[in-house]
Amino acid sequence: MKPIGLSTFRCVAIPDARARRTFAGIALGLLLTFATLPQIATAQERPRYRLAPGDILQLGVFGVADFGRRVTVNVDGDISVPFLGEVQAEGLTLKDLRIALSEGLTKDGRIQSADVTVEMVEHRPFYISGDVSRPGAVPYRPGLTVRHAIALAGGYDALRFRTENPLMTAPDLQSENEGLWIDFARQQALVISLKSEITGTTEIDLTPIYSVPLARKTLDEIADFERNDLKMRLENYAKQRTHLQTLLQDTEKTLVSLKDTQKSNAESLRLQQDALDRASKSASKGLVASNRVDDERRSLSELRSRSTDTDSRVDQTQRQKEEVARNIEQQDEQRRTQLNYNLREATITLEKLSSRLQASSEKLLYTGAVKAQLRGGGGGPELIIHRKIDGRVVDLSAREDTEILPDDVLDVSIRPEQMVAIARGQ
Repeated sequence: MKPIGLSTFRCVAIPDARARRTFAGIALGLLLTFATLPQIATAQERPRYRLAPGDILQLGVFGVADFGRRVTVNVDGDISVPFLGEVQAEGLTLKDLRIALSEGLTKDGRIQSADVTVEMVEHRPFYISGDVSRPGAVPYRPGLTVRHAIALAGGYDALRFRTENPLMTAPDLQSENEGLWIDFARQQALVISLKSEITGTTEIDLTPIYSVPLARKTLDEIADFERNDLKMRLENYAKQRTHLQTLLQDTEKTLVSLKDTQKSNAESLRLQQDALDRASKSASKGLVASNRVDDERRSLSELRSRSTDTDSRVDQTQRQKEEVARNIEQQDEQRRTQLNYNLREATITLEKLSSRLQASSEKLLYTGAVKAQLRGGGGGPELIIHRKIDGRVVDLSAREDTEILPDDVLDVSIRPEQMVAIARGQ
């Protein structure tokens, strides 16, 4: 039949207004009728739903309350119906089954003009497998597409790594990865500066940290911070050492002075002892008064007391000097021990960060790859529907808008080698 278009209607002069309105209505009706013809044909092409084992139905007969019941199509394709027993339902549409039950009940004679209703309560499930979060059986609902099925199964799950929403997880992973790289660069700079400090080098070469994939400004800030931190550590150590050296020098000067006093006291004691001996001889001969001997003895006693005090101060200062010298040695030893400990801890932390970075980079790699596939780059996930048609299973290539039917098995596949290739190419 030749298509009818606007050009088909010839312009005819119709003088009467009512006739013109009537003709316009007829023409509009014809146009609308022909415009809807393709849509009707499309709807008729859609396959009718046919019952199969697992479908749950609600049966009823108008005016017969006891007849109403819920039945399930069993593995043999039958349903159990009052008065009729087992009735074949598999392969029938709801309309076909309704007609069959109505005819059967009428023929049986128990119910006259049976007005049977057959309603679908629950469809048999379909199945989804492969790279989704929750593979398995999924309840069917009319109008479901592959996109709906994947959403009901929890989204894509490539290599057991959740990526149902990679557009949301990718920024978080990117931020985490960048933070780990910053920590890695700081720790690497710390390791370099500690090694330099152990060897006594004041100038450190932080060139290795610039291989880290961060902005140049960020790396410059990390390098400047570590240089300043090393400078502060060296200055603090130098101050402590200078303080101890000054204290040692002051102690040595005090000790020299005390030893000179000690020698002077010893000489004074010797002279005073000689004076006491002479005064005692003279007193025994009656040449001097006895109180002169007492004065000489008191003087000798005072000198001995000062000498004893000086000796005690010499011993104390000597011990102080030895303690300061020992503190200087311990300071160097403790510093070396602390630096080695800090270097070991920093190296261990660096290794841990390296492992975490590897894991984070792999997550980012897979997320970026899946995101690229979901956007259509690189072909996307492979979607195959295994559908039973005329008694045999047929594999159908599907898209996300492909409609799902009961008993379908949807297989979702995201191949790792394709993902890595896509990610590296981005």
